[in-house]
Amino acid sequence: MSFDPTPLRWIELDLPHPEDPERKLTLKTDGPFALRKWYRFPDSDEKIELHVDLRTPKGGLLGCLACGHKELFTRKVFNVTLGISIVVVAAILVLVLPQPMSYIALAVAALLDFILYHVGKEEVACYACDAVHRGFDKTPKHPRFDRTIAERIKFGEKAVMGSPMRKGGTADAPEPEH
Repeated sequence: MSFDPTPLRWIELDLPHPEDPERKLTLKTDGPFALRKWYRFPDSDEKIELHVDLRTPKGGLLGCLACGHKELFTRKVFNVTLGISIVVVAAILVLVLPQPMSYIALAVAALLDFILYHVGKEEVACYACDAVHRGFDKTPKHPRFDRTIAERIKFGEKAVMGSPMRKGGTADAPEPEH
């Protein structure tokens, strides 16, 4: 058994508000095992019970802690405003700079975008309730967003297309083919 000196710290869980799904309640605790089984929303009498049994012994996720659904997906946390700003500045530089320098501006913009994407953190979100889980252990790995699973959850049996639900959810499932 090896000792990992970097503890899991500061997990965040964004839960949808029971009365207004656009609003989120953010819980921030010192690791996944510091979460309690239930919380009250600050401006409501609603109590939410967390599915803490869906944590792995290492602090990973087998399902959504908010609703208990086992279909989750991983996405990058990316500042969209920063990304668009890089593209806009590069576009302006292409118009202003002479020809060989404009290619350099485009290459620098592409490199910055590439670096920001690969340095960015990941978060795990729930298909069913849109709860967001940050800082949990990366194992088991959940694949990136799969529109067919989202449609199957949203429309149920009415979904014309869509991947069937997996018995164990998305934990350690393969990446979508598209």
